[in-house]
Amino acid sequence: MNLTGAALTLGGALVSGVAALWAGLLALGEEAAVGEALHTLGDAPTLSTWAVAVGFLFVVGDALPRSLARVAPELAALALPLARRTLAPFGPLLWLLGWVDRGLHRLVTTRRPLEPDLGVAQRDMLLGVFTLADTRTDEVMTPRLDMTAVDVAAPLDDVVEAFRQSEHTRLPVYDGTPDNIVGVVFAKDLVPLAMGLTDTDAGARWQAIVRPASYVPEGKTLDSQLRDFQRGPAHLAIVVDEFGGTAGLVTLEDILEEIVGEIRDEHDVGEAPSIRQDGDRYWVDGRVTLDDLSHALGRTFEHPEVSTVGGLVYSVLGRVPRAGDELTLDG
Repeated sequence: MNLTGAALTLGGALVSGVAALWAGLLALGEEAAVGEALHTLGDAPTLSTWAVAVGFLFVVGDALPRSLARVAPELAALALPLARRTLAPFGPLLWLLGWVDRGLHRLVTTRRPLEPDLGVAQRDMLLGVFTLADTRTDEVMTPRLDMTAVDVAAPLDDVVEAFRQSEHTRLPVYDGTPDNIVGVVFAKDLVPLAMGLTDTDAGARWQAIVRPASYVPEGKTLDSQLRDFQRGPAHLAIVVDEFGGTAGLVTLEDILEEIVGEIRDEHDVGEAPSIRQDGDRYWVDGRVTLDDLSHALGRTFEHPEVSTVGGLVYSVLGRVPRAGDELTLDG
């Protein structure tokens, strides 16, 4: 018997005693001095008995003992011996009542195992949602080396060409070096400007449409970043390292891909897969995360300090890998 059970048992014993006393008083209602007061609850003694017993049972026999056991478990533990001694004479009756209760419970419930209503894709999506709180932005970001950014001093033609080649809808804008990101330019803002003005005038004005950038630390979790994207109009954030330099950028699509998997649009058609099987060998891009590699190969690849295949190889070798290098992991 646990502490809550002890409290409930003691409360039940108290309720039973009070209910019996109440019934006795009602039986003497016509002769006893308290009879008139007791019958104010109803004309029938049975009705008043049930009304008081049920109300008293709910408060003293259920709600109060449970609250007591949670708030003061030590006090409930002290009541356990008293409860056992009080109910010892009623052991057979309590066993019979428990047997009846279990029988009624079986009649109204089913023990049929629940059928799996979720498919593999749905389960993977749910698992992706639950892992957002444990995944950092630097694990899903586009690294700085792979970023497409434009210099704030670049002419309009160069900015338009950067959009055309990258096929992105927004690009970071830096001043002098990508470590100094000053904002983000959107293609939808740039196109009207480029079409409506001459190159000379537009080149002097495109900087005016640069929007402020959002900066996040590389250790920020994805669930927190997702909430920020929901609140703000921009779905792109610059990830900065501990020294204030640019580590990469993270987008809303990066986070959604952690939930639903790779999202491929019309610009991704023809791209080589990052993990490709060739017989009994696999060709793996160094930017593939260890989680994706583990999922693809059915094995666990993890490292406390790195999150990509390239980082793992570099960490194991202790140097920049060269063509033809081989390494063995876990035998």
